[in-house]
Amino acid sequence: MNRHQKFNRPSALKPGDKVAIISPSSGMPFLFPWVYEQGVNRIREIFQLEPVEFPSALRSPEYLSQNPKVRAEDINVAFADPSIKGIIATIGGNDQIRILPYLDKEVIQANPQVFMGYSDCTNLHLFLWNLEIVSYYGGAVMTQFAMGGGMQDYTIQSIRKALFHPPVGKICPSLEYSDADLDWADKSNLNKKRPMYPGTNWYWHNNQDTVIKGRLWGGCLEVLDLHLSIKRYLPIPEQLDQTILFVETSEEMPSEGFVYRFFAALAELNLLNKFQAILMAYPKAQFCEKQPPEGREAFIVNQQNAVKNALKDYKSNLLVVFNMNFGHTDPQIIVPSGGDVQIDCKAKTIEFL
Repeated sequence: MNRHQKFNRPSALKPGDKVAIISPSSGMPFLFPWVYEQGVNRIREIFQLEPVEFPSALRSPEYLSQNPKVRAEDINVAFADPSIKGIIATIGGNDQIRILPYLDKEVIQANPQVFMGYSDCTNLHLFLWNLEIVSYYGGAVMTQFAMGGGMQDYTIQSIRKALFHPPVGKICPSLEYSDADLDWADKSNLNKKRPMYPGTNWYWHNNQDTVIKGRLWGGCLEVLDLHLSIKRYLPIPEQLDQTILFVETSEEMPSEGFVYRFFAALAELNLLNKFQAILMAYPKAQFCEKQPPEGREAFIVNQQNAVKNALKDYKSNLLVVFNMNFGHTDPQIIVPSGGDVQIDCKAKTIEFL
């Protein structure tokens, strides 16, 4: 691949388009169908899209775990179907890597279309990146679309831009954000808004007086860490030259040691020096009333320090922009994986191109 070549950006969606609803990871819609239905209804009512439920969408977690090929087949069929214009994942999970050997590269590459999902869907985003197809990191049926108390305006506007009017363009920090959860088993939570925290401005570490432009590559840190260990679905190193790493952590709440070792691994593999900058999201610092041992606030600080310490130890002056709104906190900016980003360090602005 010519690293300077433009990736194939799938055609924008328009009202009335059919979108496939799939579960490429876990089967949470089977366990909480009322949450799933709220998300699907929002896709229909807010975005005027026609959801098409694929076989994997409502299968049980056990069935999906035992049948990775079935999950992959839904993806192959959705890409091959000319009536389907986009694919939206219901939720993440922890074993999506098992479907990758069953994906049909030729069919997918010949029929690029919108794919939206995050977390464990990092696997699919990496797969599509290697096929030079732009995909959209964020926006799952069970979480953003089914958000209790109504979808958040920041998320709605970002989804609209990504799906209907790409490129997303200039982005800005949200005035408030949340990493809190509401129990899906309690149906009354469908109408409740979760607690929010005041947003902070982006924190610029190792800032430079320059404009940086490059292609986005990344996803969920824990999934990327898995791929660093197996080295089966990573781009060849030269393909990452001059790219921008975007990364976020999940409800697993990895320790500062885990995060440090991830960036150390990038450095040891001579990949860290391929990136021009790092965009890093707010970490999810609580999950179902569980908090890290050091507490929520200290966890957030410790994660940032882990990144800064790893860069310092490996003598890297990479720009890092912390506290961004993507990944496992809400509201979300939708990140175009494989798309270009321009970072104006002096003006402190970021634009998805």
